[in-house]
Amino acid sequence: MDSILKNTRLYLSIVSILVSIHVFGERKIDNLLSSLELSENRDTILKYKGNYKILDLSKYDELSNVKVIGREAFAYNQKISEIVLPCNTKIIGNGAFVGCTKLMKIHMSDSVEHIGSSAFWDCSLLKMSKLPKGLKSIDENAFVGCSNISLSEIPYGVTTIGIRAFAYCNNITTIKLSPFLDTIPRLIFFKCVNLKSVDIPEGIRKIGHNSFYGCVHLQELVLPKDSCEIEGNPFKECSHLKRIYISSNTFTTPFQGLSGAETVNLNSNIFIKH
Repeated sequence: MDSILKNTRLYLSIVSILVSIHVFGERKIDNLLSSLELSENRDTILKYKGNYKILDLSKYDELSNVKVIGREAFAYNQKISEIVLPCNTKIIGNGAFVGCTKLMKIHMSDSVEHIGSSAFWDCSLLKMSKLPKGLKSIDENAFVGCSNISLSEIPYGVTTIGIRAFAYCNNITTIKLSPFLDTIPRLIFFKCVNLKSVDIPEGIRKIGHNSFYGCVHLQELVLPKDSCEIEGNPFKECSHLKRIYISSNTFTTPFQGLSGAETVNLNSNIFIKH
């Protein structure tokens, strides 16, 4: 009899623990979902008001329709260190994660097509070695001050990038640009002090003023041939840039601030005076 009672008590204890775990888990999920403000059609995360350090938003059926991380949805959150976005996310809105200074990891599926203005501004701890394969556009200031990202290429399908998109990204050492990009915008790699090499595709038609300003470790540049407009002085304060090869292009100002230049090949170029 005593043995039966003991076994019964043990069984009831186990059931109680399992029920508690289940209820706690449900409550945790409910709390997480209740901390998210969604649009009426549930395709946009408008605001996050929680305090979780790690968020995996890809696990919940309730978020399967989310396509957009809204404007400043997670802005200035000082708790999040890692986040997994919903699997079908296509757009990361303007300022979506601006000022998230504790954010170290973000997992984006290849469905992401657009990264908005200032989306990751000042996420100084964020580590990222690649961008989504499906990406098509990156707006201005998107990654300003993300000093720990170590990108080596811009995805194949990217056609537009805004000004200052990667300014102060000091951990980028080499970068290959998308062949479908036609403009390198102004200040795009402003003071990326550890940038050493850039693979510039033949399709580039314009290189903006100060686009490589202060890239003090850049040593050699081979620019596209034919019909590439070089605006102002893209290479100002690139003090270690020794070799520049420019053929059959148009530029408006001489190369200033290139104290280390040894070779500047200007074969068949057009110089426009202002």
